[in-house]
Amino acid sequence: MDILTINNLHFGYSGNPLLNDIELTIKAGELVGILGNNGAGKTTLFDLICKIKKPAKGAIFNVSRRQAYLTQILTPPPLLRMDEAGKLITSLTPNVSPDHTEILSKLAKWSPSLSKRYAEIAKKKAANCSYGEIRSYFTLTLLLLNSDLIILDEPTAGVDPEFRHYIWLGIKSACAEGASVLIASHYTEEITKNCQRFYMLANKRLEAFDSGGQFMERHHAKSLDEAFINASV
Repeated sequence: MDILTINNLHFGYSGNPLLNDIELTIKAGELVGILGNNGAGKTTLFDLICKIKKPAKGAIFNVSRRQAYLTQILTPPPLLRMDEAGKLITSLTPNVSPDHTEILSKLAKWSPSLSKRYAEIAKKKAANCSYGEIRSYFTLTLLLLNSDLIILDEPTAGVDPEFRHYIWLGIKSACAEGASVLIASHYTEEITKNCQRFYMLANKRLEAFDSGGQFMERHHAKSLDEAFINASV
């Protein structure tokens, strides 16, 4: 079953088109990536899906009952502990309010090391957390809210290998439990390696791919990064 379908979507500002004829589908339990340069329109597309912006034309069919959206910019109050910031998120989520113990228990089922690292970050004030700690903590918190559609806008941008590992571990675990995840990035290797399929957003349009090999072949490239560059021209 398709949990999200986008047909013939158009969007622009003051007559300047940003997205043209966008077509996209996501099935239940599917992990789908979107590659694209900074400024290509990935965040705008996510804002349209979440009804923050309105399309100029086209249709978005979203049958998810519970949806979570992690934006690029994360600014928790610096004097709050991370578990306090997490409680703010869960308290604003209808019909879902897991406590810290329940969260750690679920994380432990995914990975004991993941649960341990999350618990360590939870005790720290936001002001004392690294960028990677903040991004991984909020990403994992959203993945634990039992949403059936989770949209992540570059959750691994600027994140070191340790926290990138934990983020992807959480994403795959959520999908294994039935969540659909749509994730944006400009890191070609992580998208082609981890996602079941992906799209490239360039020149105002989405292009669909089933594998990194297909991506390189279609854009006459010897590497994923070269394919990304060629697709962006």
